[in-house]
Amino acid sequence: MSPMNNRLLVPRKTPGLLDLVPGAAAAYSLRSLSNSYADPVVTVRRSSDDAEEDFTASEVADGTLAAFAGAGNAFVKQWWDQSGNEHHLGNTVSAEQPSIVSSGSVVTSEGKPAMRFDGTDDSMTLLAGSASIPASQYLASLFAVQQQDGTPSPATGNATVFANSFNGTNNRMYAGIGTAYTTGRIGARFGSVTPVNTSGVGAVGGDQFLVSAVVNDTQATLRVNGATAYDAPHTASGTGITGLTIIVGGEAAGGYLDGRQQELIVYLADLTEQRELVEGLIAWGYSV
Repeated sequence: MSPMNNRLLVPRKTPGLLDLVPGAAAAYSLRSLSNSYADPVVTVRRSSDDAEEDFTASEVADGTLAAFAGAGNAFVKQWWDQSGNEHHLGNTVSAEQPSIVSSGSVVTSEGKPAMRFDGTDDSMTLLAGSASIPASQYLASLFAVQQQDGTPSPATGNATVFANSFNGTNNRMYAGIGTAYTTGRIGARFGSVTPVNTSGVGAVGGDQFLVSAVVNDTQATLRVNGATAYDAPHTASGTGITGLTIIVGGEAAGGYLDGRQQELIVYLADLTEQRELVEGLIAWGYSV
């Protein structure tokens, strides 16, 4: 048997989620979502002197971030968009930034790095200078990994918004808990379409969960940890979408997340056929 021509066998990289399911409008995570993504995943401010530094996914997990923070705390000023569309999220107000290091230790959820929102005023939205996100149809699919440690404050109105695609106040996709939804709530609403809400879906305080929502002009499907929570037709009679605004951690009318966020991916497309693949790739990455 002849030798293998002295070829060097190099292990292939496992494709990332965005390599297998491209086309995301925006993609945020504390892990790398693509083999080609080499930029930071977060910009962090430490409490000791307000110094700021960018960190890649590997640096968040390998101790580099913890070393930067020292024995103190550190907060996320910017969550980088890995889709390549430069829809970066963040908050320039120091007091409203979620923590990522607490007393020298990286915040985690089920052993993986996470951002901790305080349930009072921590939130993230598109940063000034980030590209706008145009949209013109009733098509949206989003996937998120979140853990809720308590009830948001104020605990009224809509559930905590993790993505909000809107023209006015009525077009949104959300997940969270509030006074009337202590067993969990996920939903979607577009224009004057009757809201799609469901409670008792297992998104309760203390549990890490994967939520996905796929909505088009005729059907809305909501799933938690791979189980269908809602799947029904609806009539799109609203005003449509003129742009996408993303709010992670909360909104003034609906309370703030008292919990942790690890990932959020948004597609302006109907991913019904790819939904199980995306859910499986996220579940594999987070052991949800």
